[in-house]
Amino acid sequence: MDENRKELLEMSMGKLFIKLAIPAMIGMIAVGLYNMIDAIFVGQLVSAEGVGAIVLGYNIILLNLAVSMLLAMGAMSVLSRAIGENDKETIDKLFGNVLIGVSVLSILLTIVVYNFANPMLQFIGAEGEILDLGVRYLKIISLGFIFSGLGPALNFLIRGEGQMKRAMQIITLGIIINIILDPILIRGFDMGIEGAALATIISQVFVVIGDIMYFQLGKSVIKLSKNSFKMSFDIMPKILNVGISGLVMQIMPAIQMSIMFKVLSSYGGNDSVVIMSASYRVMMFAFISLWGIAQGIQPIIGANYGANQFQRVKEAFLTYTKISTGVAGVLWVSFMVIPKTILSWFITDASLVQLGIGRFRVFLGIFILYGIMSISIVFFQGIGKGSKAAILVMGRQILFFIPIILFLPRLIGETGAWIAMPLGDLLTILLSIFLVIKEFAILNNRIKGYRDDILVK
Repeated sequence: MDENRKELLEMSMGKLFIKLAIPAMIGMIAVGLYNMIDAIFVGQLVSAEGVGAIVLGYNIILLNLAVSMLLAMGAMSVLSRAIGENDKETIDKLFGNVLIGVSVLSILLTIVVYNFANPMLQFIGAEGEILDLGVRYLKIISLGFIFSGLGPALNFLIRGEGQMKRAMQIITLGIIINIILDPILIRGFDMGIEGAALATIISQVFVVIGDIMYFQLGKSVIKLSKNSFKMSFDIMPKILNVGISGLVMQIMPAIQMSIMFKVLSSYGGNDSVVIMSASYRVMMFAFISLWGIAQGIQPIIGANYGANQFQRVKEAFLTYTKISTGVAGVLWVSFMVIPKTILSWFITDASLVQLGIGRFRVFLGIFILYGIMSISIVFFQGIGKGSKAAILVMGRQILFFIPIILFLPRLIGETGAWIAMPLGDLLTILLSIFLVIKEFAILNNRIKGYRDDILVK
């Protein structure tokens, strides 16, 4: 652990970006590819309605990811700060809490979703062929919730100790398997949308196996023993304090998109839902690359905060925000220049693609600023202030969005529904800047306090 801790506390930000953020970004993109690839293959090999079914189903799958992130993000933050504090006792307790906690909650959710897939999808606006395909997809995918929960959760522990490259390799293995199996099961075995779900489950099984093998081989700062397979309730408050923002981050999009689809279906029926499904998938997938960069900063923030190196905490935030904004800018340009090409990945109907071009540009109009938001959320998670991270998440997906989506379409019609999310996000970004400035003032005071103590001594 000493070498890993030294790197986090002393290595330059540029080298840490290469070591942590690039692998983290690739790994997070791989995670996002699971649903993205299903949507692309189903859109090309099944139907455009299949894309809508997968995106609507994903809103319910997010409930399982929320369970996973409740423990995974909290444990990741606790782990990185414990590394900075050199607290080996806390480090060795984390594995069991994640393994057992995620397993139990995922199994319970499987029972609920499998038995109530139809009414759940109807509640969020699915109807007709989209409802039928969505139920078929969701019933199969729910049977693998334990794997889709454990895979990312244990992988987050690997990231928390700064082993981003190893975490990326494990996730990438899963996505390669998914890419190979999707066309084979969908078309080769004529399983249709159920084949896409089964391909995802099989690939996620391999991710869980890869995670566990990493810990068993003794390469981790977490040393497995008999005590590693039991719950340690004494550290659970620390995990949940930060993890709640991860829970909110996963649940809120489901609520957000349920409202969005209901509003859109009242204007343009399935056409608007299909266009929004494709646009939303692109936005979420692109945001994952920014989220990957943010995950790369989390071990740096946590370890240096735990070691009271507050100047490096500030340096890390500013450096990674600049990089993330640059990446967001490149993606934003592609969204504005080639929207027709991007929409065609999901939609084969040329007239529907043409209809969606303007809406796509509006929906992704402020994506260039999303790097600020993602780094700010992880910054507060990293320093253990999960409540502020949760405020930003809720601000984006509930506090600002809901009033806008319920009010604006009444004034300007369907266009208001497409503007609602980017406008809510803009307000959230402004809030994040305000909260970070306040937190920097606190860090400056602590830096000054340490300097004064040194002078006195």
